[in-house]
Amino acid sequence: MPRANDPGGPFASTATIPAPPPLDVTELPSGVVSPGGGTSIVDDDPSGPITIVVWSPTVVADGCPVPFVVDESPHAPNSNETRAARAQPWTLTCAILACVGFELPLPPGPITNGEFVPAPPSRHDAEVLREMLARSDAAARRSGVDRRMFLRGAGGVAAALAVYNLAACSSKRSAQPATTVTTTSAPGGSFSVPPPEDIPACVEALANQGEFIFDVHTHHVMPDRPWVQNAPETVGLVEHMVPRDCMAANPLECVNRASYINDIFLASDTTVALLSDVPNSGADDAPIPFDDAIDTQQFAAELAHAGAPRVLVHNVIAPNVGDLQARLDEMTANVATGKVAAFKVYNAWGPDGRGYSLEDPAIGLPVIQRAHDLGVKVMVAHKGLPLVNFDTAHNGPGDMVAVSRLFPDMQFVVFHAAWDVNRREGAYAPNARIGIDTLIEALDRHNVPPNSNVWVDLGTVWRQLLTRPDQAAHALGKLLSRVGEDRVLWGTDAIWYGSPQAQIMAFRTFEISAEFQERFGYPPLTDDLRRKVFGLNAAKLFGMDPEETRCALVGDPFTAAQPTAAALRNEGALPSPWAPKGPTTRRDLLRLFANATTPWVPS
Repeated sequence: MPRANDPGGPFASTATIPAPPPLDVTELPSGVVSPGGGTSIVDDDPSGPITIVVWSPTVVADGCPVPFVVDESPHAPNSNETRAARAQPWTLTCAILACVGFELPLPPGPITNGEFVPAPPSRHDAEVLREMLARSDAAARRSGVDRRMFLRGAGGVAAALAVYNLAACSSKRSAQPATTVTTTSAPGGSFSVPPPEDIPACVEALANQGEFIFDVHTHHVMPDRPWVQNAPETVGLVEHMVPRDCMAANPLECVNRASYINDIFLASDTTVALLSDVPNSGADDAPIPFDDAIDTQQFAAELAHAGAPRVLVHNVIAPNVGDLQARLDEMTANVATGKVAAFKVYNAWGPDGRGYSLEDPAIGLPVIQRAHDLGVKVMVAHKGLPLVNFDTAHNGPGDMVAVSRLFPDMQFVVFHAAWDVNRREGAYAPNARIGIDTLIEALDRHNVPPNSNVWVDLGTVWRQLLTRPDQAAHALGKLLSRVGEDRVLWGTDAIWYGSPQAQIMAFRTFEISAEFQERFGYPPLTDDLRRKVFGLNAAKLFGMDPEETRCALVGDPFTAAQPTAAALRNEGALPSPWAPKGPTTRRDLLRLFANATTPWVPS
């Protein structure tokens, strides 16, 4: 974001609103933001610097104030005024997003799926957001389209991706790279998009390309099940995942089965989805008990009546809660339904914050052995992406890679690819203690070749890193080259982030630079490779025939209803497809924790 005494900044060529004159920061009042202008102290990190922001009385759109950073203190002041400001922190990015109404398809800044606390938005994030709003507004005017309608379509996505390209170029000129990142002369990742005002070209580049898209990482809740009484902390979390424009008497209804069907199949190009759940110990505290997951599968099948499955289901197992034999018997009973596509564990979660190892002969190995004996050969584990109150000692991927050697006829899926929000992705560093590099190190240590029986999914990883194209190129490049081009799966963590359509559009246009390919051995993101990641790899894992499924879906009512649903969204009769089910920002999640009566533990 341009400082008041440096109105140029990396986006000077397109900035349309001049910065206010320099101010004496010692005279600034404490953080109150008003649409007519004012000042704010951005202070989400009590130990870090404080950013003083001036809000111009000139607005971008819909009454949103335009921010300019005036100064940033080298250390945290100790004044009473600052302490008072800390009592009610104001996050810059959140302020603008709330004003815009979550219309932006891919807003910048660290975000969350509600399970972990993201970093506060940076000066760079606020600068990108301001440019994104300005470019979208200008493109909408040039194309003669209402701004809100423009943002809901391919043009809005193209505008966002174009700004990320520009930001990557700017950061190459100005940023001091972290020690874990190998610098290059040009961005290592970029989005190939037409000018956003050329809406027909954007539609052609970003719209459905006929891919078979299999999202292996999706969620929703059941609003009227026992978890509402038995897991109040989880209820509080999910209630913060409700769209801000939810009008239902029970807000949980806005993240229910119907919302799931709409976001996944009517508001996106997803063909098949795998329905998951958050950590829980069974039907009494599960936001979507296994029986209800089956009902969602059946509900989708009845709506589609096309003869091809649209929803598959996980069975989440918590063997470290209660009697192990009861958990094993539960696995047996659920498999008898014929509906279990995979078992999933959160082995970093458990009573009193203690997890367990998948190699543990008393807990982990019996679960895998039971799955094997029952004929369910796909085992999924949440790895990396540290959730609140998780046992970090058991959140790494090493144990899963190790057990893959003990069960060579099973397939092991590392959810989130062991990515960690606390590590910046760069070239492979074998001594890393967290992140994707720990997965690669484990594969090397256990002599697991590429395209073996260890897989990864991109849930939350892609949504987080697409805002940082260089990091996205490193993450994808490492996974595709080391885990294998046939072992990377498409996952989005929808519907927590809203419809996955913007993520799909972004991936269609993403490219890894020739320089990164040459220097680091990363493969090019060809159309064929994208199709593998989008769904062909998952089809092999779960034994589906993509062509047979596609043919069966020709007359699918979901497909036929998509144009009508899109028209209703443009008219405002349906919510924006980009509306997240929050809390997506650090401010949202910290506010949730501050208001909680007990510490949050997933389910």
